[in-house]
This record gives sequence, C-alpha cells and structure tokens, in this order.
Amino acid sequence: MNRVQATLLALLLCSPAAALAQKAGPKQQTEVKTKAGTFKLEVEPEYLGMAGKKTVVRLRLSFPDLSKAAASRGARFVSGELRGAFSSAGQLVDSFRYPVSGSVEDGKIFSYSFLRSVPPGTYHLALAFNDPEGRQVGEGSVDLFVPEIGTVFRPEMAPSEASTLPEAEAIVLADDAKPAESPAAEAKLKILPPDKEAPVGLLRLTAQAEPPISKVVFYLDDKVLVARNRPPYSVEIDLGNIPRRQTLRAVGYDDGGGVVDEDAYAINEGSARVAVRVLPEPSPAEGKVRIKVAVQSIGGGVARKVELFLDEKKIGSWTGGPYETTVPYADFARASYVRATAIAEDGREANDIRMLKGPQATVESVRVDVVQLHISAVDKTSHFVKGLAKEDFKVTEDGRPQQISGFEVAENLPLNIGLVIDSSGSMEKGMPFVRDACAELFRALMREKDHGFVVEFRDQPKFLQELTSDTVSLQRASRDLRAGGATALYDAVVLGLYQFRTLTGRKALVVVTDGDDNRSHVDFETLLRYARSAGAPIYFIAVNIPLTDFKSRKVIKEVAQESGGDVFSIGSAAKMPEVTQRIEEELRSQYIVAYKSDSAKPPGEYRGVTVALDKPGVVARTVRGYIP
Repeated sequence: MNRVQATLLALLLCSPAAALAQKAGPKQQTEVKTKAGTFKLEVEPEYLGMAGKKTVVRLRLSFPDLSKAAASRGARFVSGELRGAFSSAGQLVDSFRYPVSGSVEDGKIFSYSFLRSVPPGTYHLALAFNDPEGRQVGEGSVDLFVPEIGTVFRPEMAPSEASTLPEAEAIVLADDAKPAESPAAEAKLKILPPDKEAPVGLLRLTAQAEPPISKVVFYLDDKVLVARNRPPYSVEIDLGNIPRRQTLRAVGYDDGGGVVDEDAYAINEGSARVAVRVLPEPSPAEGKVRIKVAVQSIGGGVARKVELFLDEKKIGSWTGGPYETTVPYADFARASYVRATAIAEDGREANDIRMLKGPQATVESVRVDVVQLHISAVDKTSHFVKGLAKEDFKVTEDGRPQQISGFEVAENLPLNIGLVIDSSGSMEKGMPFVRDACAELFRALMREKDHGFVVEFRDQPKFLQELTSDTVSLQRASRDLRAGGATALYDAVVLGLYQFRTLTGRKALVVVTDGDDNRSHVDFETLLRYARSAGAPIYFIAVNIPLTDFKSRKVIKEVAQESGGDVFSIGSAAKMPEVTQRIEEELRSQYIVAYKSDSAKPPGEYRGVTVALDKPGVVARTVRGYIP
C-alpha cells in the first residue's frame, strides 16, 4: 500500500462523522470530506451485553467508497494503526490502539470492528490514524450514546468474523462478566445460583436445604469458610480481582452429625455450557466410598450424559440425576484419580478430575492455596532426566522455602494439548512441513485418555478442530492449513489458553509461528497475564525468525519462560519433525510437584517461584511465577 492510499484511509477514519445511533440498529451512513475527496463512512454499533456495570460495544466501521478508490489505484491491501479514546464530560474513560489491515482487491469492501466496554452514557469518541510508518495522518471524532443492556455479556456473544471462536477481546472483557447459571436437579441440598454473577469481588451464595439437614458447612475448594446452624444457609466469598476457576462446596449434616447430602458450585467456568465437580465421601469404617457428581447448568446448557471413572474404569453412566454411586473403599484407595465427564447438548465435554494417593488427595486436589508446578529436569547435554524422587526437588515462593505435599510423574496423567498454528502468508513456503510435523505430533503424543484441539490464525484465529480425543480428526485438522493474510499471534495464544479454562489435568499449548504480531486486538501485557494465570506451559516453534527481529524473539521468549515452556528456533520448516519430537519427549518426562503456599499476598498478586534440584549438573525448568 503506498503513502497516498494509506493517507486516504487515515483521512476517512479520522474525519468528523454524524453521531452514532442511540440503539443498535441499521447501519448509519455519513459523508466525510477529506483532502482526497468525499467518501462514505458506514458506522454500525452493536450493544452486546453487560460486563459488570459496563456495556460491551462492538463498533464496526466500513469504507465502501475508499475501498473502490484504493483498488482503482492498484492497491490490494490497506493497513495502518487506529487509536482512540472515549471521554465523558471532558474526562477520559477508556483508550485503545489497534493495528488495522484488510484486502480491497476483487471488489472487497474494507471494514474494521473492535470491542470496548464502557459504562452506559453519552460519549465523545476521538479517533486518530497512523500510517504504516507510525506517523499520524489524520484525526477526528464521533459522538454516541451507549445504553444499558439487560443481558450479561459472554465471549460467545462476540464471535470472530472467521469462525465460531469468540474474539480474543471478548474473552478479556468477559473477565468482568459471568453467564447466568441455573440450578441442577432437585436434591436435599442445593447451592442456588446468585441473582447477579460476580467473577471478581464479593459474591453471595445461598444453599437450599431440606430435612433432615440442620447444619451446612461451606468450603471454598477444600478450605472451610463458615458453618451455618440455621437458615438462611448463605456465605459471602471474596473472589479477589482476577477471575479464576474455583469450587464452592456445601455439606449438609443432620442433628447427629451425619452427612446427608452435599453440592458444589463452579465459579468462573469460561465458555462451558455445563460444569461438573467430583465429590467423593470416603467411609473407611464401612469399607465404601460414596461418589457424587455435582452437575451445573451454565447459560441454560443441559448435560445429556454424565460418566464417572476411577482411573480408566467406568463406574457410572447417567442421562439424568441424581449422579451418584458407591465403590469399595479398597478400590478407591488403590486408584490414582477419579474423573467425571459431562457431555452437553452441543457435544462439548466438561471434566473434573481429582488425583488420589490412597484415600488422600494430592497433586490435583482442588484447593485455592495448593500450587501445582510442571517441571522439566534437564542435564548439561540438554537431555531430560527421569527417575527423580520427591526429595530431589526444592521449591521456594518469593524466596521462602515451601513444603512439597504432592508428587507425580507426568507420564501417568492425562494430557490436554492445544496446537496453535500461524497460517499467515509468510508461512506459505514451509506449510507442507508444518502440516506433516503437526499431524505427527498428535499421532506420537496422544494416548487414549488424552485430548487435543487445533487453532489456526491469520488476521483472526479460528478452530480447525475443537477439543477431542479422536487422534485421526486432530491429524486431519493439522493438515487442513492454507497460508495467507496477516498475523494475529497474541489473539491466537489467548484463545488457545482460554480453551483450557474448563479443563483439569495436564495442559500444554504448542504455537507454531514465523514472526511478529501485526493484527491482534489483545496487547502484550494482557497476553502475559493470561500466560501467568493459565497454568499451561507454552512451547513456541519459531520458524525462520530473523536474528535481527529482536522484538518477536523477546516476546515469545518471555511468554514461554513465564509459562514454564520453551522456544525452539529453527531456520527451516524441514526441522519441524525434530522439534515436535523434542516437545513430545519433554511432556512425557515432566514431573508434577504440588505445595501449599504460605504466601500472605492477596489473590491476584503475582508470586515468584523457583525450583532447585539436588542433583549436580541438572537444572529445573518451570514457571517463573503465577497469579492465583
């Protein structure tokens, strides 16, 4: 795109426009005079829902006349940077900056849309546009009225233009919102959904209890919060300032102190349609363990099938509640884990897994103060060291030694692996190697109990294969790649991490890319926050990134190291099979160490972690820290 064409786009974007419609409706049109002539600007606002006390707005700008003018001058592509700020009564409320680009060849109309969340009200929206070299070439403003919407915003309300995946922006905005949840089947004890969701801050929940229950004890994960001896059986929870997956558990007792029933409520379950929680109740004296599965509807979702497994043995299958069974205590004590799976009406799975060490929970025990580390032990020759014991690991958090409470060899645990592949235009030459190597990664790595998904990205990410245990489908999706377009790397990584939010067990994200992000809505700091809180190592396969591209190399190195992953730089896509084999070896060689944090820091504050090995010449690679 030449300077004249970039300036045409900038002038059009930044010229004064008529006020936006006060309610979502048909496209609004206005003619804007620029130095290059008069062009039509189409503005389409969409008010999607409430993120807390803010309205999520999608603002779409379309440029039909400019597109024709640019194409007539031989332009095939337009690009630049859009900057803007919402202000009300002279006070800044929100600001943003986005790279913009799009095709204008073959009669295509260039358009651009973005999401923001602002409190309902009247705003002055100032816009500025930079050319590809970073020089400002125009500015302007519009006025708009943002109404309050009667629905809670969810990421699925803002699907990407390219697929059914939500926009990465929508995921970030939904951190301030939570879909309404409806109660499950009737029981003696049931935690009722709140009148208004609160993914952060204070959340009050009430349990409905029927006789003979006379006492209810509430737990946040496995930590006792409060005991209520009379109605109302309610509890107020401080969720902190960063949304995270937690479980509220209520246990109902009769007058004699016996357990009558219990229920669980899933907090911050991401895009799931249903949520499940495993509630084992061991009774060693009676030689049995009662296992109940709490199933929760999210946004009206329905569980059409629920299954329960002790290790890989199916011990229960239901199409309706109550979801409960009893197993011999000896079988439970010998098992490594108990897992529940609920399949929603749309075919998506929700899982909950609780790791066991005899009758006691260890690595996967769902506790807010238990930290789980995925650790790779590497010797001086870069080989992974196996056969280490719990006593070989020393963990510190913010410089304070921590006592290890759980230890497992990762090879024994289920794996959820996501593959995120850059299919922008610059990847075209090496795409055959990428297809084959990524397909081979799934073939070699996946086992019967493992799951995976495939996302490709250009200007926007999209699913090639949603989460599945079908290795053939994953291999097929990995080969269904076509190169072309820009590079929305940050958006793609956030979307990949988002898929893990409702999954338990081991997780890993593999990202194949060849360069700098030039199209994402999400900025680097937001990406880094997700990497620190997702609990999944990120492995970057950097294909032919120039040594002089310091920015790209620094970005992927920092994200990988913060997450406990690694970067593999290769000069040719032909080296892909070697790298995927290395990743496979590492994931099968890891150790999982758990400890109970003694940190006094509040939830949402970053905590630094270091791991040392009592083995000369062997170093540990894991996360640098985490956000609980």
